[in-house]
Amino acid sequence: MVVDIFSFPVHLLLAHGYIALFIWSVLEGEIGLMLAGWLASEHRVFTYENVVMVAMAGAAIGDLVVFFIGRLFEKRARKWLDAHPKKKRAAIAWLKKWGAFVIVFERFIYGTHIPILLTIGMSGYDFFKFLLFDLIGIVLWAFAFVSIGYFFGDSAINLILFAQKNIFAVLFIFAAFILIFFSNNEDSK
Repeated sequence: MVVDIFSFPVHLLLAHGYIALFIWSVLEGEIGLMLAGWLASEHRVFTYENVVMVAMAGAAIGDLVVFFIGRLFEKRARKWLDAHPKKKRAAIAWLKKWGAFVIVFERFIYGTHIPILLTIGMSGYDFFKFLLFDLIGIVLWAFAFVSIGYFFGDSAINLILFAQKNIFAVLFIFAAFILIFFSNNEDSK
């Protein structure tokens, strides 16, 4: 099933191996990491350890580039952020509220990666602190998505596709679960 849905990306990974994976990791490729993890579990082209290492290297380079674009080209970065006001407001609010936790976990929240990194770069945030927290986030991200592909393959990718195509149904189910959970907690008090 995975090969049917992702025939081009799988072909790209099979044909170009770690180079394709590295480029995909620079560009934030969760699906690419899961596919490479799945291919590693099938003993095709990749090994689990190398997929994780290449993903971490690509992600680190990509993050540093975006951070330094924010730092060195502040006017252009600010112009880009001003063109995306919702993302800009969210990035600033999250950084104020959660600080370093945002740097660690922003990679897991769709649509926040570039705005957060640009904002951090422009803010004058200490580079070595940023690097430490970013590397923690990159390690968690790489292991999480490669492991999903490696250990769950078809099932995990199909679940993600379902969630993306049926986001409102997933949100409804999630909201219903939260409502039931909190109502049960209220009843037990």
